[in-house]
Amino acid sequence: MKPILILDHWLERISGWILVGLLGIMILMAFGQVILRNFFESSIEWGDIFLRHLVLWVGYFGAVIATGEGRHLRIEFLTKLVSDKPRKIFFIISSLFAAVICYLLMQASVAFVQLEMESESTLILDLPSWYFIIIIPAGYALISFRFLVRSLNGIVEVVRGNWATTEGHH
Repeated sequence: MKPILILDHWLERISGWILVGLLGIMILMAFGQVILRNFFESSIEWGDIFLRHLVLWVGYFGAVIATGEGRHLRIEFLTKLVSDKPRKIFFIISSLFAAVICYLLMQASVAFVQLEMESESTLILDLPSWYFIIIIPAGYALISFRFLVRSLNGIVEVVRGNWATTEGHH
């Protein structure tokens, strides 16, 4: 389990670095667009489309980080009503369920990207459109992996007798 946790840790760190880089690019690009429009009555023609796609990338990398930290969307009302053991079991099952759902979404998005690749459409600067949406299946794969790691780690903790969970206590 330790190598998987190390991989998960590095995945989070790399995702954080990418997220910071993308946010920096977004800020500079948006600021540049404002300056160009207001002072030079011009703009980068493809800038707004590029920024919209960067939002997509930022969202997925943010979701990868949030999943690992347990800050993803969840329904808490049941877990607040039960003791540690049922809460831990619910945490493990819901993490496994989320991993499966994200895996299925990844499969569907792979098909979508393949259609884009076959269409050979371009988005900006004659770059294939699939370059900009490849984050969808990649993001779901990473999120699915992180949910799986969280559930496996929960199972290991239960086997070791640790029924406590910090889920829902952020």
